[in-house]
Amino acid sequence: MKFFSGFGKGVASFFKAFGFVFNKGLWPYLFLPLILWLAMFLASIYLTDSLGDYIQAWIDAKIQTIPNEGHWLSWLKEFENGWLGFIAAWVIRFFLWAMSGTFMKYLTLILLSPVFSLLSEAVAMKLGAKNSSFNMGQLMKDILRGTLISLRNMLLEYLLMLICFALCIVFPPAAFVLTPFLFLAGWYFIGFSMLDYSCEREKMGIIKSIRFIRSNMGLACGIGFCYSLVLWFPMLGMMFAPVMAVSGATLAFEELKKKETNLSNVSETL
Repeated sequence: MKFFSGFGKGVASFFKAFGFVFNKGLWPYLFLPLILWLAMFLASIYLTDSLGDYIQAWIDAKIQTIPNEGHWLSWLKEFENGWLGFIAAWVIRFFLWAMSGTFMKYLTLILLSPVFSLLSEAVAMKLGAKNSSFNMGQLMKDILRGTLISLRNMLLEYLLMLICFALCIVFPPAAFVLTPFLFLAGWYFIGFSMLDYSCEREKMGIIKSIRFIRSNMGLACGIGFCYSLVLWFPMLGMMFAPVMAVSGATLAFEELKKKETNLSNVSETL
């Protein structure tokens, strides 16, 4: 039950961030993710298509060297020229698109880590958090931490994708279970990165941050779900998804912190 209540809280916080960002004058943060996404999107289209053509040409060349009969791989000749070959070509491209989409998602977080860290702090300040003085050394540490967290999550998600892809090749019906699992894992990892900006601001170590977010897995998945959902809208998704996810995660985090403070005060009174 905690997972589902946390998921609902993540969704509510994400959409609450829309009004908060505009009412509190934080809307200029919307433009940087859009510019970066456009540049990466155009580059990924070209690179993914080129890589797909290269891989397909390499496979075709290897198959051409196989004898038509008598070789244990001779059946690939028919496979290459039939409808299965057409499907295989699209499977390769789909897999490359999935990999490139995940890479773009985390590259955005890495490149804009300083901006998102400042945005999270700005949201917290609008909620009444104490303003911390600017420190270049601390900013560099925050950037390094955000990069490490994003790389960790990206590698884990890639590992899960590769394992699931291999399992689907061995046992295709497993795709009906593994595909929803991969979506859920992707939501969790993106929500993890968004919540970590608040953990970072509270001076939590990476291990403590991981434990905190694991204990609020539903919240992370809810934020990641909304992030992925909004990205389906061309242009607008690129602009709004990252900023609203960071802002929504900060709103949820500050509310959790406030509840813990109130509970602590009640315990001390009793």
